[in-house]
Amino acid sequence: MKNTDKPKDEWGEHAEGYDKWYLKFNGAVENYVDWEILKKYLPENKKAKILDAAGGTGRITLPLARLGYDITICDLSAAMLDVARRKLEKEGLIDKVEIIECDVRSLPFENESFDFVLCWYGGYGALKELVRVAKKGGRVSLFLNNKWLSLIDKFKDSPEKILATADSQPCFMEDRGEKYLVVTPDEAGEMLESEGIKVHDIYAVCGWANVLGFSNEILESREWDDRLFKQTTEMVLRLSRERSVMGMSRHLVAYGEKI
Repeated sequence: MKNTDKPKDEWGEHAEGYDKWYLKFNGAVENYVDWEILKKYLPENKKAKILDAAGGTGRITLPLARLGYDITICDLSAAMLDVARRKLEKEGLIDKVEIIECDVRSLPFENESFDFVLCWYGGYGALKELVRVAKKGGRVSLFLNNKWLSLIDKFKDSPEKILATADSQPCFMEDRGEKYLVVTPDEAGEMLESEGIKVHDIYAVCGWANVLGFSNEILESREWDDRLFKQTTEMVLRLSRERSVMGMSRHLVAYGEKI
């Protein structure tokens, strides 16, 4: 079995400062875009059971709890979950959420427990488990690493190796000693469908503020012009469905239904 101590410790070290990213222009753009897309797929029934797998500090769980949904958040890192717990307690929403420390690759839930299953980190390794705990006809949302930008990032250091890797399936990259799967939108769709998920949409998300040519001063800023923010998020949302430029996004997010 894969040793989970290393990633658990790494996330624990970053838990207290993790949310600071979303206070910056770059992170705020990504968070806004994530939510603009996600809200189109949320169940109409507020009694629907939602699993936020690898939910960390509750970036997704907290707004869902505000909307009145029944949420279970789980994560490998107790420190990350402690941050989520404090945020929920502060807003008086702790009773709306079940918090469980576990590895998303071995979920402690019965088959078909949830109407909507989200996993926005480490989704590939947990895919079978995520599908298992989703109800038939329930929705699944998964973040995956975008193949082409991963290859572009490493190309200058090893062109020959990257060219040899580009056509391989499956394609794995390495970062800080951990291997992770990278996929194109087509490969993501094929992978999900092979696990019993009917894919509705795949979007390209994360990293667009850099691609649009903003200075580091703007990207790192905690104060910005509202008009610029609105224009940026509108552009990113348009690009998220544009196949010709999808390769420049850091992540893909897929939405589908268990059949």
